[in-house]
Order: sequence, then structure tokens, then C-alpha cells
Amino acid sequence: MLKYNMPQTAARPSDLKRNNRIQILELFKTGTVYSVAEIARTIGISRQTVMKAIQFFLEKGVIESGGKAASGSMGGKRAELFSLSANRYLFSVLICPDGLYVSLFNFRCEVIDTFQQSGVAEMPVDEIVASAGRACHSLMDKNGIGRESVFGICISTPGIVDRASRCVKFNALFPNWGRDVALAEMLGAYFGRDLLILTENASKVCGSAYLHDKKGVGARVATLFSSWDGISSCQMAYGRILDGKDSLIGEIGHTMLNPDDPEDCACGSHGCFERQVSADRIRRWIQELSGRIPDSALLQKPLAQITIRDVFDASSAGDALAREVSGRVAAYFAQALHNLALIFNPDSVVFQGDCARADDFFREQIFHEMRRFKYYTDSADSPFALHMDDRSITELTTRGAYILLIDCLFSDETTYS
Repeated sequence: MLKYNMPQTAARPSDLKRNNRIQILELFKTGTVYSVAEIARTIGISRQTVMKAIQFFLEKGVIESGGKAASGSMGGKRAELFSLSANRYLFSVLICPDGLYVSLFNFRCEVIDTFQQSGVAEMPVDEIVASAGRACHSLMDKNGIGRESVFGICISTPGIVDRASRCVKFNALFPNWGRDVALAEMLGAYFGRDLLILTENASKVCGSAYLHDKKGVGARVATLFSSWDGISSCQMAYGRILDGKDSLIGEIGHTMLNPDDPEDCACGSHGCFERQVSADRIRRWIQELSGRIPDSALLQKPLAQITIRDVFDASSAGDALAREVSGRVAAYFAQALHNLALIFNPDSVVFQGDCARADDFFREQIFHEMRRFKYYTDSADSPFALHMDDRSITELTTRGAYILLIDCLFSDETTYS
């Protein structure tokens, strides 16, 4: 379990009280239940101090009792367990080419209800936001939740987001939106009161699911998100997302891997990583190889319907054509990850979205290609740990939205005084 040790410097009693409260809420951010004894042991402060802080948060409604722990083998008094409140609520709103997805969940990250709507790709942005606003109110009414019990909303969407203004500067997958779209302000109008509303790039929201992860708190982690025919990443250093002046850190799909490639990219350039492994490119390779490998299972499906997931499924079954295509895709991923390793040097890389469904052959090919670089001469030496997180995008955005919202809400000074 993580230790949260504060600097050992002289401080006023009020400062110590505040620091103790901050450390205690840090533990609860993971969504875990704790007894007073467990909190005291983890942080290294007295049970009496912990109980005073717990009582403070109980009165504020941030923390609530979760009942008694199970009896131990030795019997004795059962400890009371505490958790973040189940009666304070948050929303995740995902706007993507697949549709509009709204998730209602509480401070424990327990999903209460969901809403989804397809066919939003061609809708004007104000109509999409109106649908999101109506969906939020419908979910609240359906579950008997008052407006005063909702404390935050996180909107996630592809595109470049200015965190300061909460505007989407440009969304290549929704070009009809135009520039500097104030999604947070637009959605806020449907609540009619001051409410925390965040807007963030979808890949960074998905990556945020690791911000409180034990591996993420003390390491450099990059998530590689592939979906909607695009690729982006979220780069985190020791529990903090790297963003940059123009929010461009993480737009790995637009690194130039083949500048001589004639295909235009939505970013205005040529040779971008995501265009080299796009669905159209993959289908072109399948068509090119079909004459040489005519018995492939991939050829039993209409070419226009084949996806990268179909390639991975066929490759996992040993299909020769699928493995040829998978190897080509892996070569481009290796090139992009090599560049990422030189610039960011992550301890671990997590695949999310389509490529999280890749088989072992794809993973092996990536490292095979990367070992062509002289930095990795030992066949057993990998530049980073590679993990596949095949949770759905909606599940990832809900978890990431929860973490971002809880972090913002708990950074408010009034939470501790």
C-alpha cells in the first residue's frame, strides 16, 4: 500500500491538521474502503488524529460509514469501515464518432446509470450538447437525484483542448464544429448553477485512469490510445499528466514516420503515424496480399468491413495473411514507440482501445523491431514494460473522469477547512 509521507518541517497546528486531512483523502481517492486503524497505519499518524479528521469529513458529507468489517478468525470487535460518499454524484460525457455516451456515478466511482446515442457525427455541436444536457437531467430524474447532489462533469472528446479556457481548439474528427468550441460553457447552461465542468482530450481522460495506480504514482507511464482511426497518447510522470503550452504533448499519431507518403492527414501534413496504420491502409495491404495468400480467413469478410481487430483475431489463430499485416502495423508502432522512448523514456506503456486487443505475435513483433536499434542489444532487454488494457472506452473514460474530477474537487481549500 502506498505511503503518503509529508516533509518533516516545523508547522503550525492548523497546518498539520490540514496536511493530515489531505493525506487521508488521498487514500480514499482510489475508491477503497478503510478502517481508522488501516488509515493510521498507512499514513503513520495516531488513530485519534485519524478519527478527528474522519469526523470532520463525515460532517461535510464527503465521507460516510460503510458498515462493519467482516469478523476475523480471532473474533473481537469489528472495525467500522469508511469510504467516499455514495450520495454525491459526477457525470462523464464522451462525444466521439461512435456516439454520445453519458455515465452517472458517485464519489465511490460506482456507476449508477448510463445513456448512449448514436448518429451524432453529422449533428451540429450545439445539438450534441443539448442531447448531453437532456441526458444528464433524465438520468438524475430517473434515479431520484437532486441537482444539488451533482458536483462535477467531465467532457471528453477527440481533439486539442485548451485546459485554461476549457475550449476544444480543434477536433479533426468533428471538423464541422469549427475552432475554440466552449463545450463546458455550453453544457453548463443546462444546469443553471455554478458547477465544476472539465473538458479534456479523450485519450488523456482514458490515460487518467492510471493517475492513482500504484505503478503510475512513482513512475513514467505512457498510454497509447487507438480508436476512430486515430492514435494519441497520454504521458504521465509520477502521477501528473504532461500537457504543454498548446496541449500538443501526446499527439503521437501525428509524428511523421513516412514524409514521402502522398496521403493527406487531417492535421495538414503527410506521413503521419496514424495514416500509416489506418483502416484504409490495412485494407489496401490485405488486397495486395490476397493473391499470394488466398486461403486467409480475412478474405471471407467484405474488405470494407475488415478492422484491425479482425486482423488481430485472425493473427491469434495463426492466419498467415493477418500476421503479415500485423507485422507491418507493428513495425510502424515500433518506430513511433522508439521515438517516444528517446523523448520520454517511459517505465511502462499501456495500450488502450483497438490495439489493446492485439495478440502476442503483435507484441513480439514490436519488440523485435525495436531491438534493431542499438540501444537494445540484449534480446531479453525491453525498453519498457508493455501492458494491454482491453477495457471499453466508455469504462476507461468513466474511470478517468472520476479521477480528474475528484482531484479537482479535493484541491479546493474549503474541502479541508
